[in-house]
Amino acid sequence: MTIKEVEEILEVSRATIRFYEKEGLITPQREGNRYRDYSDADVEKLKKIIIFRKAGLSVSDIADLFDGTIAADSVFEDTLKKI
Repeated sequence: MTIKEVEEILEVSRATIRFYEKEGLITPQREGNRYRDYSDADVEKLKKIIIFRKAGLSVSDIADLFDGTIAADSVFEDTLKKI
């Protein structure tokens, strides 16, 4: 799906989606015309990112969660301490 479709589904800006891509949190495929092609898995991952950000997690914490560097309970415990 196109970035415009993802924007509409998630109600976030194009800049936000591209930021998360730049940070390596999502990696949409590129079509022959070099346009981004977002999969359902990309959209689901973006939903998680948005929820984690609303919960106060940093982008680096989210990246660590996704790559398995840290456990979710550890991240949320640290976030609760900060709050």
